[in-house]
Amino acid sequence: MKPEVLLNIVTIAGGAFGTLVSELLWDRKVNKINAQSRIYTLVWLMIQFAIFWIIWGPNKDGAKMKIISFLSEHFIMCTFYLFINLLTFIVFGIDKIKAILGKWRIKEIYLLGLCLLGGSAGGLLAMDIFNHKVKSSHFMFGVPIMLCAHLVIISFVSIGII
Repeated sequence: MKPEVLLNIVTIAGGAFGTLVSELLWDRKVNKINAQSRIYTLVWLMIQFAIFWIIWGPNKDGAKMKIISFLSEHFIMCTFYLFINLLTFIVFGIDKIKAILGKWRIKEIYLLGLCLLGGSAGGLLAMDIFNHKVKSSHFMFGVPIMLCAHLVIISFVSIGII
């Protein structure tokens, strides 16, 4: 197993803080690849912080009830996001396999379109796990920005603005 893959698994499994600290301490030279890795690690750290706050925060019971209420009230939207992210993850994986085999590839516009439709979390996860499309600035910056935009949309829905 490649060290990068092992590091990605540790980051996703809950070790984003340690991964970020080690990247900052031992990999001080910034280039395109490690900058992308730091962005992904930071995104995972924010997601993990939010999950830990919900589970062990001072208002954990109230937060859990609000999440359950949100999921039941917005079942169709949650199902859509789950489906589109799973589909995007699979499509990115298929494209990576095709790239390795040197076969016909899926157009970047379709991959970015899936991310724009709501599959940015699945795309970001696939980029991280498969080390796919990490050299393209469209994906390196575009997918995290789309993820933030969708999180804002979900936040607005949850507080009733939309």
